[in-house]
Amino acid sequence: MRLATAAALSLMLVAPVVQASGEKRVTVPIALPFQQVSSATTSAAAALPVPAAHAVQSMAFTQSPQPVAVASAAYSSAAVLSAALTSPVMARSVMVSSVAASSAAPAAAPAVKAAVAKEARPAAVNIPLVTTAPIKAPRYPVGHPEAFVPEFEDYVAKKIAPFVPGVAVVIVSGGQIKSLNGYGVRRAGTRETITPDTVFRLASLSKPVAATSASVLVNEGKISWDTTVTSVLPNITFSNARYGKQLTLRHMLSQSSGLPRHTYSHFIDAGKSYADTVARLRYVNFVCPPGKCFAYQNVPYSLSGEMIKKKAGMSFEQYTEEKIFDPLGMRSASYGLNSYNASPNRAAPHVNNGKRWIPTSVTGNWYRVAPAAGVNASIVDMSRFLLAQMGKRQDVLPLSVLNPIQSRVTKNTPAQNYYGVRKAVGNTAYGMGWRVFDYGRNKNFIHHGGHVKGFRTEMVFNRDLQIGMVFLSNSETRLARDVIFKFIDSYERAQAAAREAAKKKK
Repeated sequence: MRLATAAALSLMLVAPVVQASGEKRVTVPIALPFQQVSSATTSAAAALPVPAAHAVQSMAFTQSPQPVAVASAAYSSAAVLSAALTSPVMARSVMVSSVAASSAAPAAAPAVKAAVAKEARPAAVNIPLVTTAPIKAPRYPVGHPEAFVPEFEDYVAKKIAPFVPGVAVVIVSGGQIKSLNGYGVRRAGTRETITPDTVFRLASLSKPVAATSASVLVNEGKISWDTTVTSVLPNITFSNARYGKQLTLRHMLSQSSGLPRHTYSHFIDAGKSYADTVARLRYVNFVCPPGKCFAYQNVPYSLSGEMIKKKAGMSFEQYTEEKIFDPLGMRSASYGLNSYNASPNRAAPHVNNGKRWIPTSVTGNWYRVAPAAGVNASIVDMSRFLLAQMGKRQDVLPLSVLNPIQSRVTKNTPAQNYYGVRKAVGNTAYGMGWRVFDYGRNKNFIHHGGHVKGFRTEMVFNRDLQIGMVFLSNSETRLARDVIFKFIDSYERAQAAAREAAKKKK
């Protein structure tokens, strides 16, 4: 079993990953919603047998320049892969064990060491090198309701991939994977190609993972949504003691804490420790009572991880791995900078200098707020998470876990959900770790995204329609702003064409 502790998070502050003085970056989350339960809760692919070859061998791996790992057998069949992604047998056959930290990392500067003195060093983890064959979308004729799958696949391949270092995308239709591909390179200037197993930073797409962990803990009866923060974390104080005592787990995860938007996110940007940043919450004035207004957060959001740690009796990261990553078979998924560096197939971050994309250093500070921004994962990992969120893995994530976090909790505006002024968007809200909205004739899309230096991510799905998509890029491309709506618009065009084709046949 993998080992990643909340302390593992904090350690990311070694000298090589501290941001340069004066560097400014803003984390920009993105979102969409889904909800409603469909009567069909299991994928047809899940019933397929899982070949024994799909089991992955893992071995000790440290941060050496030339990592060594064991690759699994590749799969060329979309049906076999879809079965593997939904099968509890396959999922539980893959466990990743922890190993001692490598001594190869450069020594931290004294100032940085002091900043993390209160936070334990994490152990490096074993991330296996696996090989999964891509899945090309079937070429459906015009008028077919799933013609949107190849259309969107072509959009990513032709309109995005040529203009960024690398991209990985999965498309789900009918509750099954229809397209799973990587494009471009892990690092500009090399021939290290993006594959379905290439690991990216998820940035704020980590928030749905944390909310799911919390919902599992609630479902186990070890905590409730109305458990107050101070009852579990009595050492945390707020400027308004009355409001502080009202703050609950639900408020943290639904972005309705009542604290100002992005409270102390700039301290995390500046490289301050999570513990010191949280201690400063006692100086912040509330802008509304808890539960009464929406304000996007990273630091307060991450208090949920501390609450999970106390109630679960283990670190937040370890709990998430045991309850989500491992049972879903998310083989490359992990928390923290050490784990990212230990991934033998990882995408490097890139920034644009005005003329081209250039590789840049990984910023370790945002790994300190693990629930908000600490996950690393491949598109194969995210395809498993996507299917589970769509209700296809109820052996791991039953509806009693999914429904609370995918329901509207905190009303907000399309602009607050990062949807701009799109006329078709309506009924926007934040669930718990998810953004929820209606779009045109369709209701309850679920979405979130993330943005951290050198990476951009998006995930959207609709449980009623049984469609979904995850987009990962190792660049801060502006093209990602429209990707979720390009996906939904492609779907709607295909449905309209299918309706017309059906009329002509009558």
